[in-house]
Amino acid sequence: MMLFNLNRAATCVAIVLFLLLAIPSVSRSQEPAAQSETIVAKAADESTTQTLDPETKESKSAVVNTTGQQIDSPAEPKTSTPTVSVQTPAKKQATDDDSGWHFGLTPYLFLPSLSGKVGARGHTIELGSSNFSGTGNRDNFVIGFMAAVEARKGRFVIVNDMIWSNITSEKDTVGPLYGSAKVGTKLFVIDPEVGYRFVNSEKGSVDVLAGVRVWSVEANLDTTTGALPGFSVSQRKTWAAPVIGIRGTTNITPRFFLSGKFDIGGAGIGADLTTQLIGIAGFKFTKHVAMLGGYRWLQVDYDDKHGFLFDTQMSGIVAGLKFSW
Repeated sequence: MMLFNLNRAATCVAIVLFLLLAIPSVSRSQEPAAQSETIVAKAADESTTQTLDPETKESKSAVVNTTGQQIDSPAEPKTSTPTVSVQTPAKKQATDDDSGWHFGLTPYLFLPSLSGKVGARGHTIELGSSNFSGTGNRDNFVIGFMAAVEARKGRFVIVNDMIWSNITSEKDTVGPLYGSAKVGTKLFVIDPEVGYRFVNSEKGSVDVLAGVRVWSVEANLDTTTGALPGFSVSQRKTWAAPVIGIRGTTNITPRFFLSGKFDIGGAGIGADLTTQLIGIAGFKFTKHVAMLGGYRWLQVDYDDKHGFLFDTQMSGIVAGLKFSW
């Protein structure tokens, strides 16, 4: 596998910009229909009139018989028609009221190529140089384990990403100085971050994150004798750099979605610079299981000024499964 330099890696990564708007809830109600009353007067041999008692405010019926005498009859009971109100419940807020805990676990595989400069004990090999590229150059991903975990309660977000891998790069003919060279890197990276979900809707989400990226790297450099004597050195260093970033997800369909993340940090604290770009496409098999695939570019520039140097870029395919509950 040919090594990628910084410009090629950066060109290969596409950042998905998410412009998501929260969907306001819409409530509708129906007003009760107006009630109407119909009074039917029946014609009979006897004529009936209705009077209102001024003291009791009750109605009484007066019946006039054929002799002209008026006979009071008991008032008819007063009835009332109940009012029925029909209301349509307000449309559920998208996810703003979702205040429970949610968890996610994503085991994945990251198959990177390594480029840049690696140094140990004062010796440095530039992987992206003309002497360490082209025919005879090999990248070997020996072993690795990667996983991302996240937890969310309401709009508060906690995430952590972990990488453990062993990558070697070999060159049969380095140039006139050495006969061959081999660079091995064993690295362990964890990236705990906390954040706030600014956008949370059925269309997607946007999180702003801040945390720290911790690196532990062992560099092994081996060369064979050419014009100069060969050497074999090894050195391990551990450092931490603060990072800030943004990530987002947009739901294209109920099952298909796109997500991305960008972060940057260092600025002389721990590392001179560390940057990351991730673009992912996903498909949901069920509500709790999704398949992911995409591309990742991870860069760091660290120099302890005492012989150890790790100024590299790792880029490659990412594939995994996400379990949510």
